[in-house]
Amino acid sequence: MDIQKLGAKEALSYAIHAEIEANEFYLNWSINAEDPMVKKDLQELADWEASHRDKLMQVYEYRFNERFQRVPNLIVEPALRVKADEFKDNYGLLRVTSVAYLTELTSAEMYSEMAHRFEQDEELRKMFEDLSNMEKGHMQLMLKKYLKLKEDLEGPLML
Repeated sequence: MDIQKLGAKEALSYAIHAEIEANEFYLNWSINAEDPMVKKDLQELADWEASHRDKLMQVYEYRFNERFQRVPNLIVEPALRVKADEFKDNYGLLRVTSVAYLTELTSAEMYSEMAHRFEQDEELRKMFEDLSNMEKGHMQLMLKKYLKLKEDLEGPLML
């Protein structure tokens, strides 16, 4: 997707789709998590993604005076299409966590590009910058989860 060619309406729609996918991914993961703390963390991430989606939808509906309509076959991040059984063992979780990390990274970059694309539009620029920073925070959470899972699988490093 060439962000620089998108108009405001298309950029907002694409961003909303990205947040919908992220929300669904974290919700699915939280449903399949057994550890109560992991479940809580994932539910919180799902809630954050839902709040991003809702904010973007508000801006979309205000600016274009129409309700946002999800495009049924649009997939922003195919890697987030994870099957429930991939959440069931630590090796699967390690892969899922790495996917989440990369997805948060690409989301942060996408929002940063959108902020640059709409530099002259103060409202959109600021909103996309804020979203980029939030996604960077999510990325750091996924990195911590990945490193913890990796350590659990490898055991403590013995030199």
